[in-house]
Amino acid sequence: MIKVLKAANMLHIVKHNLDVSDNEVTPEYMMKHDLIIGDVDECIRQLQDTWEVTGGFGTLLMIAHDWDDKAKWIRSMELLANEVVPMLPVI
Repeated sequence: MIKVLKAANMLHIVKHNLDVSDNEVTPEYMMKHDLIIGDVDECIRQLQDTWEVTGGFGTLLMIAHDWDDKAKWIRSMELLANEVVPMLPVI
């Protein structure tokens, strides 16, 4: 993804601060600043923080890993739908 964004001159869309150099944008950087990753409580916390900073958002995307363990993928979707999303503020 980083290579594609660099090639399209769009790397700025994943930077939390435009003073961050392109070389600083790594997978680890993106995991810290751009992705919601963790258990249910951590995901809720990160999403609530994002809501407060942005004033709200209308769409939440979940990246598919359909090539991975199907049972884990289904469990992840169930947790998102049943435990995380109900905790989001009402739009």
